[in-house]
Amino acid sequence: MKPGIIFLLIVALVLFFVLRTDPFKAQLFDNMLIIGNKSCKVEIPVKELKEWSDAVQEISIVRHLLELPNGDKVIFEQVDLPPKETFDKAYNEIVETIFEMPAEEIFSKDGVVIYRGKFDVALFYKTRHELVLIYPADDLIQMIISCATQEKKEGLQKFSKEPLPSKWSVKQIILDGLINKDI
Repeated sequence: MKPGIIFLLIVALVLFFVLRTDPFKAQLFDNMLIIGNKSCKVEIPVKELKEWSDAVQEISIVRHLLELPNGDKVIFEQVDLPPKETFDKAYNEIVETIFEMPAEEIFSKDGVVIYRGKFDVALFYKTRHELVLIYPADDLIQMIISCATQEKKEGLQKFSKEPLPSKWSVKQIILDGLINKDI
């Protein structure tokens, strides 16, 4: 085969797989918590009660305390690393470390993993250096799962669990090897 044809086949395959992926995402936009992908989207009106930022070494953390329509509160947390660094632990280990609780994976789909511990955590990943966490996500879990599995749409539930911010520390980064520097 000619090199040009091989190149075109490789480009076509890459485009096919890139366009075919439909990862789940979570974002805040105009007082709406938007969760979903191309085939299913859930929009939940929220009231932002507080926003605060934190930085732990290379980790940049932005948290939003949100009030859901049922009166319960959740934290929407965006965690970013510089492009040349990645999280070096499995997502369940990250959740167990920053919340200091054992966590069991109860659901996973491209772009989202849901963990259950003392409370539920929805972890959305774009890349190995960008995460979005929503917690306590007990109110939202059935809604996310039903959307992701294309089943009957579930509504918002009520659990009234008090949101406590995650705990990121320098010890986790240095001693526990939470991140990896791609040099």
